[in-house]
Amino acid sequence: MGFRFQKRITLFPGLRLNLSKSGVSMSAGPRGASVTVGKNGVYGNVGIPGSGLSWRERLDKPSGRSRSRNEGHREQGPCEQAPSLPPMPTSAQARLVGNGIEIVDGYGDPIHPAHLSNLKAQMRHQIRDFLQANAIARNEATEALRRLHHDIPRSVAPAKPSGAGKPQSHDYPCHGEFMEALMKWRADQANSRSDDSGVAEAVLNALGALDWPAETNIALDASNGRLLLDVDLPEIEDMPTARWNSVISRMELAEKAMSQKDIAGFYLDHVSSVIVRLIGHSFASSSAIRSVALSAYTQRKTATGRLSDEYVATVSVTREAWGTVEVSQIHAIDPHNLLRHLGANIDTNARGVLLVQTPLS
Repeated sequence: MGFRFQKRITLFPGLRLNLSKSGVSMSAGPRGASVTVGKNGVYGNVGIPGSGLSWRERLDKPSGRSRSRNEGHREQGPCEQAPSLPPMPTSAQARLVGNGIEIVDGYGDPIHPAHLSNLKAQMRHQIRDFLQANAIARNEATEALRRLHHDIPRSVAPAKPSGAGKPQSHDYPCHGEFMEALMKWRADQANSRSDDSGVAEAVLNALGALDWPAETNIALDASNGRLLLDVDLPEIEDMPTARWNSVISRMELAEKAMSQKDIAGFYLDHVSSVIVRLIGHSFASSSAIRSVALSAYTQRKTATGRLSDEYVATVSVTREAWGTVEVSQIHAIDPHNLLRHLGANIDTNARGVLLVQTPLS
């Protein structure tokens, strides 16, 4: 968005009204020689067009206070040229560099320091909105870790046979025998229920297609309609530890540290969201899955300081029990409360630290 800081309105030839941040003044006279009347007094202006040379002298008498304040200062002579100052840019924009605001002109070039205070004053509302929007965006990325389960599909994919045992042409002496074996295999697959390999393949494809913001490793086993998931969760040390606020007075974004209790609560929400997401996508991947048994662990330091895998959550859910969940309203469901409703073992101590559980097998 551009910002214009001065506008001249021609009233009639030789007379102009000048509007700027410093106030309103009026100029009279031809180009190169004019008289300006404004709140700072009456000035005569003489300049040679195109040369950059000009002379300016006050024509009225300044007040006594002004005279004493300027006393001792040498007046600029008619042949002396004031130090050059780049003109005020006709447009400016704010951008975020690191956590602070940088103001540049419309071409992205730096602005002379002498103009920055005026530009910041002119753009204060835009800068405020810009900082607030960036703080919200950063905090939203953090909050997304609690809402991973919001993408659970409502529909369930039909069971599909796996590709295991499919005839390969190089295993047969002639094309005719290969086609005969292939047709028989296809008929057998069409008349049979999905096998365990097909279930595992469907789950792997479904979970592998998801975007995971933090590293989450999964091992699975499918047997007779029961899916067993073993989940390596992100550590609590991987969780955000601060939130962002916009500080308008300093024109920057600042971090506000979260308490240890808040971090522990955030971690519980994230773990619960991960588990609900895995269960929901697993059931949706294949109608052959009749139950999901999940155990989740994380690496934590023991009393001796060594890292150890500790299971912190387990849950076993049947398709019938999952069918009671209103997936269309999943965005309004608290994942931790849902897991407790489904009979999960996921508890914390008084400090919010997840307690150790016995894994399922």
